[in-house]
Amino acid sequence: MTAALPPLAADDPLATPVRFLPGVGDRRAAMLHRLGLRTAADVLFNLPKDALDLTTVVAAGDLKEGDRQTVRGRLVDRDSRSLGGRKTLTKLLLDCDGVYVAGVWFNQPWVLRKYADDAELLFTAKPKFRQGRWEFPNPDVEVVESEADDAGEADDAESEDGEGPVEGDILPRYRLTEGLTLSQMRRISRAAAERFADAVTDPVPDEIVTAASLPPLDVAVRELHAPTSIEAFGEARRRMIFDDLLAFQLGLAVRRRAYGAEGAAPRIEVSAKVDARIRRLFPFAFTAGQDEAVRQIVADVGSPRAMHRLLQADVGAGKTVVALYAMLAAIAGGYQAVLMAPTAVLARQHWLTVERALADSRVRRRLLIGDVTAAERKRNVADVASGAVDLIVGTQAVIQDDVTFARLGVAVVDEQHKFGVAQRARFASAASTSSLSPPAGG
Repeated sequence: MTAALPPLAADDPLATPVRFLPGVGDRRAAMLHRLGLRTAADVLFNLPKDALDLTTVVAAGDLKEGDRQTVRGRLVDRDSRSLGGRKTLTKLLLDCDGVYVAGVWFNQPWVLRKYADDAELLFTAKPKFRQGRWEFPNPDVEVVESEADDAGEADDAESEDGEGPVEGDILPRYRLTEGLTLSQMRRISRAAAERFADAVTDPVPDEIVTAASLPPLDVAVRELHAPTSIEAFGEARRRMIFDDLLAFQLGLAVRRRAYGAEGAAPRIEVSAKVDARIRRLFPFAFTAGQDEAVRQIVADVGSPRAMHRLLQADVGAGKTVVALYAMLAAIAGGYQAVLMAPTAVLARQHWLTVERALADSRVRRRLLIGDVTAAERKRNVADVASGAVDLIVGTQAVIQDDVTFARLGVAVVDEQHKFGVAQRARFASAASTSSLSPPAGG
């Protein structure tokens, strides 16, 4: 994950190309480019996926079941065996000052040759005591090297024994690319933080940072790449995630304001009689959450401004029912409604839901997907354009160039993140449609 960055001026230190960072050079710069890291700012805001806490390496004799712990030992034996079929069991045995500890992996036979004989390794996991010996199931592994590292050399050869040497007590773990080891990435990131963190400008006002109990941005950058504690690392990640969510919410607010100021849409009044008719189609009473969502949608579609709403709830909470209510409200007002799904399978699932709910209704409906004959598609498209169809369920086939709507009032986009901006915007040009985007899962 890379945090969102503002544009950088050419003379901004954070715009320094990665090839000029300590420990990089041309060869490693090419590797960083493959990760999308081209400037010092890219490296600073390249969030580690997690961190390994090695502040308390436990003696093998003091291990306890159930707690995530780390042991250190020398690799003295390895074994891999078939469990039948394609299943394998691979073990690496560490000598931890005379106490033997095994790392255990299922269906990962490549681990057998990943680490050199006599290598000093760290195993981190929740150990289990079995048959008189501690076992670490699928542990995180780090290689310990006593030799001087290559931090001062841009393109020296790195060790070939896996994860690379341990540096410090809290070890950030980054996404990598071929040829780049974790130890190299850690040193590059740490050096970048030491040199450029002071150049980071915090875009979030101090009062917001303080109210949210977050560290300043420059502090967070340092703690991400050179953490002083696992707690400080966690707070640094929380600050970066906060900034990303804040930028996202501000973007939505600006878009919503612009959409509300400029986007005109037909007013769809939902009377008590229409509300009752729609609810009678369902063999159950709406939940309090569904009632509240319906109330907000009714208020939105009853205004002269286009609705643009994300419907969010747990899987199975009944989002499709709310979306269908919005579509039926539009149809009751004399408009068409469309539901677009990302795949034909999902479109058919929605179609079955619609068919069950509207089996005894007079709503004219049509499934519009790609895998139909040319003649059938031509007939469907003509019916949509003429207004002979009230409710359309389909895939991207509903926004192809040959599809026009007679009087589209509400568009529902399921799993809207799977469609591009241009695809979703196609509905906006269809009579200033109101839109509803319920995430997948009911």
